Amino acid sequence: MPAPRKDVKVTQKKSRRNRPSPRHRLLASATNLFTTEGIRVIGIDRILREADVAKASLYSLFGSKDALVIAYVETLDEQYREAWAERTAEVADPQGKILAFFDMAIEEEPGKEFRGSHFLNAAGEYPRPETDAERGIVEACLEHRRWMHSTMTELLNEINGYPSGSQADQLLIFLDGGMSGARLMRDIKPLNTARDLAVHMLSEPPADYSI
Repeated sequence: MPAPRKDVKVTQKKSRRNRPSPRHRLLASATNLFTTEGIRVIGIDRILREADVAKASLYSLFGSKDALVIAYVETLDEQYREAWAERTAEVADPQGKILAFFDMAIEEEPGKEFRGSHFLNAAGEYPRPETDAERGIVEACLEHRRWMHSTMTELLNEINGYPSGSQADQLLIFLDGGMSGARLMRDIKPLNTARDLAVHMLSEPPADYSI
């Protein structure tokens, strides 16, 4: 049998050198599987197979599947915040920055095949968290929601001139309902309706508490 050609060996070495790290591959595979099929239905072996990573590497990097799930949620949160910040970087109007949350959902849902909010979906798989790890998963989802709420509240405070956390609650309910309806109907119409409701609420003059 002829010996492998040197140029083939060099190419293979370069390919391995340029390959994403095991951590990156694990997160990428977990993200693909969790977002398309769910979390609890996916076993460790399938993640390892798709990532082409040894089980020992998963446990040394994350410690457990639940820890990988937390990293998955935190990564989605980081990516979402960066996408929103980039989208609104040149938007001076606070109302436009708020509506960007709805516009992102309207644009992304068809591409996600109407799977709804990955954060709500993840939390929904642990309705009664029994372990610290499961509570950590729900907490990671709640941290994303707290960021959205605080961001909306700050922008509403700027618009209204008074504390507006209750309006931020309403906006999040509009967004939740729009994404849930879009997922059920496999159509962006509920999200368009949610945005219209947000526009209507934001267009109303702020209440005058000076009297």
